[in-house]
Amino acid sequence: MKRILIVAAMMLTVVCTFPLRAQVLEDTPPLDNFYVKENTADREPRPYVHVREADVYIKWRVWRMVDFRMKMNQYLYYPIEPVQDRISLMSLIMKGLQDGTIVAYDPLTDDFRKQLTYEEFISQNTRITELQKEDLDNPGQFITTSDTSSFQIHNVKMLRIKEDWFIDKQRSLRDIRVLGLAPVIQVFDDETGQFKGNQTLFWLYYPSVRDLFAKTESFNRHNSAMRQSYDDVFAWNRWFQSYITKIDNQQDRAISAYAQGKNIMREAERIEEMLFDIEHDLWEF
Repeated sequence: MKRILIVAAMMLTVVCTFPLRAQVLEDTPPLDNFYVKENTADREPRPYVHVREADVYIKWRVWRMVDFRMKMNQYLYYPIEPVQDRISLMSLIMKGLQDGTIVAYDPLTDDFRKQLTYEEFISQNTRITELQKEDLDNPGQFITTSDTSSFQIHNVKMLRIKEDWFIDKQRSLRDIRVLGLAPVIQVFDDETGQFKGNQTLFWLYYPSVRDLFAKTESFNRHNSAMRQSYDDVFAWNRWFQSYITKIDNQQDRAISAYAQGKNIMREAERIEEMLFDIEHDLWEF
């Protein structure tokens, strides 16, 4: 018994000599990488080459559709929720709209005249539906309930692009300048599920969003150390697959206004080939 008391006294002395310390939480999480990424945050958009009006030999205004469901374009759609250092194109756009970094414009026209605030966009894309449900406590009686459906980022699976295609005779090359981007969703009938058409959510004036796009990396499935910015994707490398939906014409009609079914894609391919032939034939000797 005496030995037990002596051991207990010694343990109490040790505890009093080395008091317990409260756990201190770190203010910042640990680095989730083996090096610090410094270039991306300070990246600036690569400036365009100045073009004089007198040097524009040929010009066409072209509208394209980028479908995120195409294999080459899926990196623009995923991840649906931001994860680690990755963010999808639409998540980036909505984040920029919410914090005021970029400005949206009315979807009805693509001339960037009427601005659309983030609050207005959310209000326009929030729908409240009244439903009649039977009261379980009182069979035969019905109560009115409301179902609220709001905008969901994962529903955006297409992107409309407005751009100018031109021949610069000073530099002897074909160049393309993106003017606008517009997220597009597909609309279906609530009761039948039948496809009703595509809906443009809003337009973005591309030159004004280049700063944000240049500071954000897009995913590279071949090499994560060589990721390009979203500005590189659209302004320079054009690393996406698309099809033409409209080109300058005197009636200002989209292809779908005068072609149906498979003829829409055939007409889009014909226009694409026409643009290629203009460039090819111009410099052929």
